[in-house]
Amino acid sequence: MCRLIPLLLMLAMSSLAAAQAAQNDLRPGDVAPALDIAHWMKGDATTRFEPGHVYVLEFWATWCGPCVGNMEHLSKVQERYSKNGVTVIGVSDEPLPKTVSFLCSPVGDDGRLQNDRTRYTLATDPDRSVYQDYMTASGRLSLPTVFLIGRKGQIEWIGHPRDMDDVLEAVVDGSWQRDEFMERNKPAHDADRAEREANARFVRAHDAEDWEAAIAAIDELIAMDRGELSIPIKYAILLSTMKLDERAAAYARKVRDMAWDDNPWLLYQLAWTTIGTRRHPVAPERRDLEFALETITRAAQLDPHDRQIFELTATIRAQRGEPALAIEAQRRAIIIFEAVRPKLRTHEVEGYESELQQMRDRLKLLGAGE
Repeated sequence: MCRLIPLLLMLAMSSLAAAQAAQNDLRPGDVAPALDIAHWMKGDATTRFEPGHVYVLEFWATWCGPCVGNMEHLSKVQERYSKNGVTVIGVSDEPLPKTVSFLCSPVGDDGRLQNDRTRYTLATDPDRSVYQDYMTASGRLSLPTVFLIGRKGQIEWIGHPRDMDDVLEAVVDGSWQRDEFMERNKPAHDADRAEREANARFVRAHDAEDWEAAIAAIDELIAMDRGELSIPIKYAILLSTMKLDERAAAYARKVRDMAWDDNPWLLYQLAWTTIGTRRHPVAPERRDLEFALETITRAAQLDPHDRQIFELTATIRAQRGEPALAIEAQRRAIIIFEAVRPKLRTHEVEGYESELQQMRDRLKLLGAGE
């Protein structure tokens, strides 16, 4: 359920930074920027890319599930190619204590530490200078992302680590044809650039409070078939910012129908936006609670194991004046969340316990309102 929306990530930037993300175009064939990293936590520091060596540079984070899930894969890559001059480096941008706590956490039934399970170089760079040199400069927003650096110190490939194995094999054995790959993937590269430019136009319009222009930029993304994650933002602008209730309702119904069969995440976002969020509040008298309940109920049918869906259900039921049903939904959310506890790493427990207590406190408040 928790998916980062690219436009929200762009909103965290200034207009200037967003424009730079759109215009910068670090790509395969370019010389790889030097690594100016603050903390090398595991393995030897790489201060320069040695000629004749290959580097797998991955950007990751402790909070990123796919990143953590990929660590065993990268460990096996390092073991397989260690004699071929390949160095795998994972770079986070989180504070050192957080990443160290993560590495010192036991994982799995045997209780081995994450540090013992991870068999490649790890670093963290809280000032984000390396992130800016690579991720921002290439217009990348999602984690994990890998940059393959070849024997001449040039970037050979950029992408998700799950897709890199064949490319890495070819780079190592010398059969990699970068120019052919670039030509073959030019349409995808051009589409990525167009997406970044549309994102930047959205941020500029948002900062200028030119809401029609912001919506136009979102519509561009949707037309590119890259805009699903931006749909809730368009709805929020229509409903909360512009207060165009009829136009917002028509758009929401259209999205509901599109998501009804198989998209609980989008239904959840519709329901959440309908009752208002901190960023996009909606006055109580303007909330369509019938529509919100309809969409969140369908989301729960499609995904009965997502506690966020049931927490939102509890909120909507409470706003409708249905305390018993609100309590029932909140209890369901707690049961789902409690089942997560045995799977947590040590560094995750404190935050989990705090969040669980907040859920229990909210249950008490709902009960007090009966």
